[in-house]
Amino acid sequence: MKLENLIDFEWYNEPENVIFLDQEMKILAYPKTDFWQSQQHKIKKDNGHLFFKRVDGNFVLRVKWRFDRTDLFKQCGLMVRLDERNWFKASLLCQTNDNPEIGTCLTVSGHSDWAGCVLQKKPTSISYKIERRDNDFVCFYSTDEQKYIRLRQFYLPCVDQIKVGAYIASPQNENFEAVLDEVELQIF
Repeated sequence: MKLENLIDFEWYNEPENVIFLDQEMKILAYPKTDFWQSQQHKIKKDNGHLFFKRVDGNFVLRVKWRFDRTDLFKQCGLMVRLDERNWFKASLLCQTNDNPEIGTCLTVSGHSDWAGCVLQKKPTSISYKIERRDNDFVCFYSTDEQKYIRLRQFYLPCVDQIKVGAYIASPQNENFEAVLDEVELQIF
């Protein structure tokens, strides 16, 4: 990751600690952070950490995260965000200690959904890619950086500039540390 390519990036809810190393960023997320909206459970969490760039038009974003372990509900992935009530995220998430899931969440008008698929083994790194064509998006993931598997295709009405980037969150009572190895954004 070339740090000079990150000049126009900024933080939404800056994390507790960010360390810039040669070609990576080590990030420590605050505990009790997340992006989640549920009318049924009366939850409105919008305090996760997002490292983003404002983008007009079509793009391809690729991010790669590394981590030592996958703990309950800790997340690192990518996000496309219009505002607090309209966004998309993709991440690795463990609902039990033995079953990591790769999943997506689309939030429209303050209502979040969740779709996940259990992975066969716990990865120590994961790459995500999302492509925007007008208001249509396609999201992919890879555990080997060779083969990208489609996670989800969705529509999100974007009339103005949107925020795109890498996010990290730790919904439970502990911090979560992960390394952002790559952020590559192509705008066209």
